[in-house]
Amino acid sequence: MKKPNIAVVYFSGTYVTKSYAESIHTQLTKKGCAAELFDITPFSARRTPFSVEPFDGIIFGFPVYADFAPSVINAWLPTLKGNGKPCALFITYGGRTSGYAHYHTLSLLRQAGFNAQFSAEFLGRHTFNVTGWNMLPDRPNERDFSMAREFTLLAMERFATPVTQGLCLQKPFGYDRALEDLQNNRPTTERRWTNPIRAGECSMCGSCERNCPTQAIDHRTGMSDPIKCIDCMRCMYDCPDKALKADKQMGEYYPTFLEEWGLSDELLSHKQSKLITAPWQAVG
Repeated sequence: MKKPNIAVVYFSGTYVTKSYAESIHTQLTKKGCAAELFDITPFSARRTPFSVEPFDGIIFGFPVYADFAPSVINAWLPTLKGNGKPCALFITYGGRTSGYAHYHTLSLLRQAGFNAQFSAEFLGRHTFNVTGWNMLPDRPNERDFSMAREFTLLAMERFATPVTQGLCLQKPFGYDRALEDLQNNRPTTERRWTNPIRAGECSMCGSCERNCPTQAIDHRTGMSDPIKCIDCMRCMYDCPDKALKADKQMGEYYPTFLEEWGLSDELLSHKQSKLITAPWQAVG
């Protein structure tokens, strides 16, 4: 059987999703597949047309921000033309929940013309750990990457043979209200803080502005646009001078956050990465 040609397309603010995408890409090439990695985190990358035509299947990987994929991804996916190509999705999250990300992102992929085959969710350190949180600081671990390898093998199998039946998920409880909040820019769950600002000595290297996925921050002023900022914390993570901070004390809120959601280090330690699949019907 011919090995499929697979694109791995990902967005990664603080590099957790990137680590999984690179692991998947590495395994694909080791297994003899032609595979290409596309990092759409940079602002300019999402302005470059992406064609599915050279590929037998597409793997998409996105983090979860407040129960959904990042807003820039929700805006970008409808611009694609899937042309019936099979795809798979993996999402990464920091321990509370994957929210509505599977259902909503798969819906966008189907609307864009993709044949969404299966999905997965992988654990990783929380984005806000850079602000003083301590949620799953040691993830992903080997067990998580092992699940990513299973995901990769399944993608190779599914993309090698045309299929007619895709993944169908039940609409989650509360989805319609959450989607309304999302579309009206109302704050949801933990991402209700305002944007990072400069609060320390800075060498003016410009990495914050250069690497910002939404062009939200100006390194000259040290201020970021609260409308454009998506709280991905890429600027804080990348800053070599550690000169940026969130303009509210997010770290101080962490114990309250755990209490509000009934979370503890022990409970979080039991969370596992997993595959989300559906029955598969091959053509012929």
